[in-house]
Amino acid sequence: MTVRLSARASSRAVLIGVDSYAADAGLAPLPAVRRNVAALRDVLCDEASWGLSPASCRVLGPEAGSGEVMRAIDEAVREATDTLFVYYAGHGLLHPNRPTELHLALHDSNDQQMWRALPHAYIRDEVRAAHRQRHLKCAVVLDCCFSGAAVEGGMSARDALLKQAADIDGVCVLTSSAATELAYSPPDEELTAFTGALVGLVRAGVPEAGPVLDFGTLHGRLYHHLSTREHPQHPQLGVHNSGERIAVFRNPAYVADAPRDHARETAATPQPPPAERLFGRDRDLDDLAARAAAGPGLLVIHGPPGVGKSALAAELHQRLTGRRGHRAVGFPVVLLDDVTDVAEVSRARAAAEDALVVATSRASLTEAGAGVRRHALAPLALPDAVEMLRHLSGLTGYDDELAEIARLLSCFPLALHPIAARLRRTPPDLMLDAMRESDRPLQHLRSDDDRVRTAFTVSYEALDERQRHVLHACVSHPGADFDRHSAAALSRMPPGICGLMLEELVDAGLLQRSEDRYAFHDLYRSYSHTSAKEAALCRTWLYLHLRRRLRAVRDHGPGRDWRVAAFPELRAAARAARADRWNLATELSCEVADALREERRLDEAREEAEAAYRYATARTDGRAIARARGCLALLGGGLRPGDGGAPGREPAGTRQEVAAELRRAAQAARRAADGRADPVDVGHELMDLAERALVADLIEDAMRFQTEAHARFEEAGDDKLLAECLVGQAALHTFAGQYGAAARLADRAAGLLAAHGDDEGAAHAHASVAEALRKTDDLAQAREHAYRALTLFQTAGDPASLAYVYRLAAKVEWARQNHPLARQLLDKARALPRDTGGEEGPSTQAIAHPSKALRVPQ
Repeated sequence: MTVRLSARASSRAVLIGVDSYAADAGLAPLPAVRRNVAALRDVLCDEASWGLSPASCRVLGPEAGSGEVMRAIDEAVREATDTLFVYYAGHGLLHPNRPTELHLALHDSNDQQMWRALPHAYIRDEVRAAHRQRHLKCAVVLDCCFSGAAVEGGMSARDALLKQAADIDGVCVLTSSAATELAYSPPDEELTAFTGALVGLVRAGVPEAGPVLDFGTLHGRLYHHLSTREHPQHPQLGVHNSGERIAVFRNPAYVADAPRDHARETAATPQPPPAERLFGRDRDLDDLAARAAAGPGLLVIHGPPGVGKSALAAELHQRLTGRRGHRAVGFPVVLLDDVTDVAEVSRARAAAEDALVVATSRASLTEAGAGVRRHALAPLALPDAVEMLRHLSGLTGYDDELAEIARLLSCFPLALHPIAARLRRTPPDLMLDAMRESDRPLQHLRSDDDRVRTAFTVSYEALDERQRHVLHACVSHPGADFDRHSAAALSRMPPGICGLMLEELVDAGLLQRSEDRYAFHDLYRSYSHTSAKEAALCRTWLYLHLRRRLRAVRDHGPGRDWRVAAFPELRAAARAARADRWNLATELSCEVADALREERRLDEAREEAEAAYRYATARTDGRAIARARGCLALLGGGLRPGDGGAPGREPAGTRQEVAAELRRAAQAARRAADGRADPVDVGHELMDLAERALVADLIEDAMRFQTEAHARFEEAGDDKLLAECLVGQAALHTFAGQYGAAARLADRAAGLLAAHGDDEGAAHAHASVAEALRKTDDLAQAREHAYRALTLFQTAGDPASLAYVYRLAAKVEWARQNHPLARQLLDKARALPRDTGGEEGPSTQAIAHPSKALRVPQ
């Protein structure tokens, strides 16, 4: 999905900083605010960030009154043709009689005479008018106490918003705090907490993001950073339609990737699956089919998020291409879903001039030019929404309750789906109570759409811990869809168990499934975002899984059908690995290129190989450069003219820098321990360093950090944490091929876990011992531990883990020449429901990252 940097020549910014107040105002001075405005102006006018001209960025200080502020904004609106950026820093005041109304304090304001302050509603109305009348994108940033009230109040009343949504191309309001929170200005920091974090983030960039930083990305990073500080703040983001994708900052951490063939990429992208049944859309379908019959061109289906544009477009595509019992039209039909930039449409039309391009978008794409056929999609009529709830839930009767539920969700299909799934198990009256009492518990989510938020909240809160874990892990997947084995790698769970969790999420309406692949709706994906660190760790395991599976297909043959179906996922993973700066990203890209070459998809293969070469060259990684050049050679030549560049020096650089950074952090942890810090905290920090070292392929450092953590937990006398640490040490020794040491460590962990009543954890540890001993040919001891694990898993009744241990015991018995018993054990594994598919199992997946924060719930 393309996010475009706002055009600086046709954009304007207004920065308002009120750092001093009248003596009788009763408001403390804010010296950091003056520095805020100067720093933000520097960033906005910096060529590396945006390059706004100084004349286009107006600054107002404490001397400005409300009239001057509004005149400045009005002038900026009249001069701009692309984007309006408004920033305020100062004291925020809530009206004493109407506590949801935010007022921005000016020089002579106080908290009793609200007429002396600037109501945020004035700015809100100006922004709304700028959208409706001039089609500007508008971003408002508020750094003040209680600023979340600007989001809580919304940009307009709900009924008005539903009518206006199709006319709005993008609005966002980013605030420094929630509606009831203070905003902080730490005395030892140059800027306020929020603006300091914003400026620092823009200057440093986000490695895994694209070439620009949209406000959705900024909000997610700011929320994670500020919510964990000593004085936490919870920044809010209120958006309409594509408002979260407004971008006024370049991303300095972005590494340019290979040129992309957008026409082929669009064709390769999985299309959204059509709904089993569309409710209340017959008239829309007939109207769209009649418009499509006019021939090639552009047909835009637009409307607010969650209204059902994708499902309607998919059904229309089926009809126009000769399915659903209709005659096919006499020209190609291309479907583009969730378009955010008219350039996407232009590329598709240029690639297929004789085709009808059907595009769905939250915006009406007014800049697409004349001759565009548009269809504004409204929410369902109430009777259709009730019928949809009744059909999906299987309920009969309860018409009044279902009608009230539909009204609360404004009859939006996306919101109705998960609620209908919950109604299969929950009485409608209880569901209504839960919806009324939710009180926006997930108000930090990246949308201000109450309908979808309410539906997601109710469905999310009904999930158990494991289902939530899988949901959040899968959000880290960089592709459009994935299978259960990829989800298992992301969540570090056995595929069988993970498959069960995925089916539960489908049943809850939070995932979509097409055959054996799963996908998020875009809104739910953005709602389910996780921390950047956690996402990077999850993706690392995905990269390892995909690389291993590609090699298995290449070496053994079976699995080619999977490889063909997974090519979009594989290419997305290769791009994300390069953006994550994964140490084996070149290897993964070349594996994908080799697979594409074997399928005779030579242009795509060359794109991947060239991207791998550019990435390796940028890192001056000699070994990776050689691998990429070899991959290019297999495709019929070396570099294209102009690629240039000789193989770089052998990489000391990046790997040594990571190692030095980790060792400095470990030294700081040791100094903290000498200063009588809590040994448990020091142990956790060392375990975290071990994880980072493992991701960087610094095995010896990882082992050393884990051993030190072991000593800290022994010092603290915490056997449970010690057992977790031992499991991590065993995993590292297994990874390094030191199976005897791994067996001893896992055996001790099993004893500690059993003593604490964690039978399932002890079973996994015994299985790890058995696996390690089998590889050392100590078959008698391996057999003993395998059967201990089997007994414990039989008690737990976990089919996937049982299947794994049956397979492990079968391997041991086969090595002991007890072939009949080995076959019986394999038969028992195959007879279990939801077989794991023969993967290595939890002994390697579940213990690879031992951090308590990232541990799979048991």
